[in-house]
Amino acid sequence: RSCARTLFSLGALCPPTAHHRKDSQGPVAMAEAAAGARLDAAFNVRGDVALHGDRDGNYTITVNPQRLLRKFYRSLFRLNRKIQNTIWPFTPGLWALGCSGFVARVVTAPSTSWWRSGSLANFLWKVDSAFPWQKRLPTNLRVAWLSFTATAIGLLGISVVQRSLMRLLLNYHGHMFLTRGKVPLHVKLWSGVLKVLGGTHPSLYNFQGCLPTVPVPPLKQTCDKFLRSVKPLLEDDKYKEMEEKCKEFIAKDGWKCQLYLKFRAMYKRSWLWDWWETYVYLKGEDPIMINSNYYIMDGYQWTPTKHQAARTASLVLEADGFKKLIDYEQLEPVRQGGVIPWCMKQYERLFDTTRVPGRSGDTIEHYDVDLERYIAVCRKGVWYKVPLLIKDKKGYRSLTLPELEKQFERIIKDADAKPAPENENAIAALTGWRRNWWAEVREREFDRGVNDFSLTMVERAAFHVHLASENPKDLDEQGQAWMLMHGDGKSLWFDKSVTLITFPNGKAGLMCEHSCADALTNAHMWEWLMSGEAMHGHLTGPDTHTKGYNECTVDQIREPQRLKWNLTAELTESIKAAYKHNLEAIANLDLTILQFEDWGKGFVKKARCSPDAFAQLAMQLAYRMDTGRKALVYEASVTRFFSHGRTETVRSLTVESKAFVDAMVDPKATNADRVAKFRAAAEVHSDLYKNAMVGQGVDRHLFGLYLVMRGFKWAKDDDFISQAIRIPWTLSTSQSPQNQTQGRWDPNGKDAKMISPGGGFGPVDKDGCCLQVRRAKSESDGACGRGCAGMVEAPCCPRTRSSWRS
Repeated sequence: RSCARTLFSLGALCPPTAHHRKDSQGPVAMAEAAAGARLDAAFNVRGDVALHGDRDGNYTITVNPQRLLRKFYRSLFRLNRKIQNTIWPFTPGLWALGCSGFVARVVTAPSTSWWRSGSLANFLWKVDSAFPWQKRLPTNLRVAWLSFTATAIGLLGISVVQRSLMRLLLNYHGHMFLTRGKVPLHVKLWSGVLKVLGGTHPSLYNFQGCLPTVPVPPLKQTCDKFLRSVKPLLEDDKYKEMEEKCKEFIAKDGWKCQLYLKFRAMYKRSWLWDWWETYVYLKGEDPIMINSNYYIMDGYQWTPTKHQAARTASLVLEADGFKKLIDYEQLEPVRQGGVIPWCMKQYERLFDTTRVPGRSGDTIEHYDVDLERYIAVCRKGVWYKVPLLIKDKKGYRSLTLPELEKQFERIIKDADAKPAPENENAIAALTGWRRNWWAEVREREFDRGVNDFSLTMVERAAFHVHLASENPKDLDEQGQAWMLMHGDGKSLWFDKSVTLITFPNGKAGLMCEHSCADALTNAHMWEWLMSGEAMHGHLTGPDTHTKGYNECTVDQIREPQRLKWNLTAELTESIKAAYKHNLEAIANLDLTILQFEDWGKGFVKKARCSPDAFAQLAMQLAYRMDTGRKALVYEASVTRFFSHGRTETVRSLTVESKAFVDAMVDPKATNADRVAKFRAAAEVHSDLYKNAMVGQGVDRHLFGLYLVMRGFKWAKDDDFISQAIRIPWTLSTSQSPQNQTQGRWDPNGKDAKMISPGGGFGPVDKDGCCLQVRRAKSESDGACGRGCAGMVEAPCCPRTRSSWRS
């Protein structure tokens, strides 16, 4: 889900040329004077080189050679992978073999043969004559050099042609708009050629250079689509006014903004990526707890064990394996239908990543050159550092599954016996506070000493694990969704890219930071973890430990390191204020999940209708019947057909959907008329969704036009683009299809019990609500759900909604 809340508040954003954040007066005092007095704070460049100073004016420079060496090795690896991705579908081995074979054939050929005197050979000799110094070399050496050069250039040419042809084919999106039935011959040929060019086992980023760039839609097309989307929402006079302002915008400033976007798209992989990340996610001051972060739930009907430590160890082992696949680029890219590749850019920051608050905006820090591989674990407010890599007599190795379980048992035992004292147990509450207030506290209280060390350990961890001490009551309020979204307001570190949360009864889930990756990316990872648990048989029964638990000893393994904090009076007051703020936000959140079991998407498909369109229309009808009002509806779609693609908005409120809802609430309308209008509305919605996926949506284009207007100081509060951006999204919706790990499990068959009810997010508008869809399938007709905090389970379907109480 993209941050529609931030789009609504874009009027407060800075233009692209002005990177500042408005000063906010909060309960935390300004920290400039205190920070300036601390001369012993270290200036640290990601740990490689540090400059230390004391109060007497003496400075020392320390260098971490191991870290520098690790960074050097990592740079070599990236260079190697970049070369491999460039010459793909060849590998360096095939490249070297081809060049060596060709050189050997030419050198051993008679001087009168075609290899030495043919047209190509004559051309190469002419090239050789342009370099007089080469004539001093032996003839065979010159022949070897020329043949090697020719072979390398030829193979590179083949790679360029293959990638160019693939990019050309991927620019075709007509397959998205085919009607059900016979597939045209040209589409079959297109798919077949694309499948051949894509190979059988591509690596993670092989397709990145082949993907087309995010397009800039035609200006008039975007404006026409926008006007059509707000026509059912606005009164006639307001619509006429908006229409006139739209015409004025196109004629006056619109074409200049469009030209700027076109120019920007010519030299960037994505004209949208960095703007979206900066202004939608990182520049906002609102807390990211509830407002931005999202969560993903465990399988509703599947719990492989009731031992918390065992389940945690199983998931951590699978997560570490998934991380290694990303680090070494061995994970196969997602391909729609096994043919069309999706952009995998977001996987770079899935692990080892933290969102760091700042006065002028947050930053995303990715720590991929750390010497250690470890995770940060929290239990009852106590934070621990748990290495995943240990050294024994044979060298470094990863912790085994039973060793991990016993490490987590150590943490549970220690934290239960000695929980964190009052206020220290709520230090994570600061990450759920307003971003500028958290930035001030971080600069003032965490820049040196034990706090700096502990904060560094927490932020640089591969990912976080939270060992909850209480079981969720259900999926609903005070239940699993509630505990995954925000917890108790003081235990979850909301800045971390991924937090794995496990409960005493063996249930689990994820809490994810949104700027690092969208929900579909983390959902893929979560599927991988759960399917891996079943595939590898880590847990053999509900009352069992991990395999090998009884035979395992951890006497030689160091216990998890308990992190310490130094709470000053000012820091204590800040923690109290942050925790109070978080509790107020939690109390104001209305989170509801309804488990719907009557029928699901199978029933909808039998009626030859898109389940997503059905759910969208049902939701609009329910909102009208509940409130008597119409609402602008936001639905997120993915644009990962393109390089650096993230999301686009589907404007689900249409003229046709309004006509359908009007017919449903009109007692005089006939059922035949209602069905006809339903099908017309569903068809329009499906077409809008497909257009959004292929980069022909409305809102990302409007967002770009608005930023250009602000950057050149052309924007005014009452102009078309400013008013278009500020219309609130009363209903914010999303759907997350499951089965991105094909071949690892069968969600429509024997593994249906493992299907996750999904996840959710907080409300976007203070007067609106959010809904999340999980489209799952049971043996009979499937399961389908709609809700803000939850997705769906087969055969049971949680319908979930979240909104602000006031």
